[in-house]
Amino acid sequence: MNRLKNNENCRLLLKILIIFAISRLIMLIMVPVYNGIMGTHRSFLFLMNEWDAKKYAYIINHGYTHPTDIDPQANWAFFPLYVIVCAALKAVTGGLINTYVIGMIVSNICIIIAAFFAVKGLKKQTSIKEEYTMIMPVLLFMAPYTFYCSSVYTEAMFIMFIVLFFYFLFEKKYMAAGIMAACSSGTRIVGCILVFALVVQLYIDMEGTKISFGRVKTFVMDMLKAPKKILSVLVCPLGAFAYMAFLNFFCGDAWAYKNVQIAWREDEYFPIIGVLWKACTGQIEPRYTYMGWFCIAILILYGYMFYRKYYSMAVFGIISLLVPLTSHVMSTCRFTAGTYVAFVGVYDILTRCNKAVRYIIMAVLIAIEIYLLFLWYNSDCWLM
Repeated sequence: MNRLKNNENCRLLLKILIIFAISRLIMLIMVPVYNGIMGTHRSFLFLMNEWDAKKYAYIINHGYTHPTDIDPQANWAFFPLYVIVCAALKAVTGGLINTYVIGMIVSNICIIIAAFFAVKGLKKQTSIKEEYTMIMPVLLFMAPYTFYCSSVYTEAMFIMFIVLFFYFLFEKKYMAAGIMAACSSGTRIVGCILVFALVVQLYIDMEGTKISFGRVKTFVMDMLKAPKKILSVLVCPLGAFAYMAFLNFFCGDAWAYKNVQIAWREDEYFPIIGVLWKACTGQIEPRYTYMGWFCIAILILYGYMFYRKYYSMAVFGIISLLVPLTSHVMSTCRFTAGTYVAFVGVYDILTRCNKAVRYIIMAVLIAIEIYLLFLWYNSDCWLM
């Protein structure tokens, strides 16, 4: 027992589990609060698993929609790794546990792992003080839009793989980082973008932060002489490629995950600039105006991260936000929370505030999350 008490990893995990338990207790308390206000009698499982959660539960139970099915919203847009893990756990438990419970178990385990390695990674990267250690777990468990990480959504698993990617990347274990990127790309297509973060960090590790034609040329030549590093880059999109190969076999269209999304979004705007202009100027629904300005704020945050020299994280964050902005601002709040790196930017800001300001900001963030959780229980369209 004393050995466990003296083990730094055990102490860290215990602290994280305490914060996790508090965050999930808040979610449970909000169930009777919601039912009392709305006059309903809905269960925690029902309230936590809305919209895409039902799609994932269907895939876990029945697999992907057959090409001959007449459903226009075929579930091919949902990448398979999360589903595979959930289906495997359900098989191991003999199918005795509710599918939503299985999915929530997987999601919660993933976000705990993410919090653990996020703290360990930040300790090495920033040499943080002990008083700042638990800021990141609080953000991952209780910051706005993190309730998705308790639902049957891919956010928690995606965050876990991103955290592990950067953990290995800053340890200069490039192949391990590439494998984590491959897993993330098998969870969501945006995981492929981690290849850019890998290349940026490889350049920094090999040539420094300054950019010139000569340095870029030297970097390319050095990379060509390092097959393991090249392989680590090539591995990054492997998860997405594997799913595309499956789709090509299953329904004859490797791009079906992309093509089927027209069933959800029919609006057409000029990519990025046009999308943000329409949203921010109120030319579409009010919820999208909010999301448009949210995206602007996040882009400013990523600019701050560049200033603070989180180069590879900022590159990943910017590109991962610009991808959905090529079509719409819909769901960009969830997508941003699900890419993790924005939390690093917020974390950096919080560590530079005095204690009183830091606690006030964190309290406000938690209050916003509780309000958003209520909206989530109410299936509010502002969360779509």
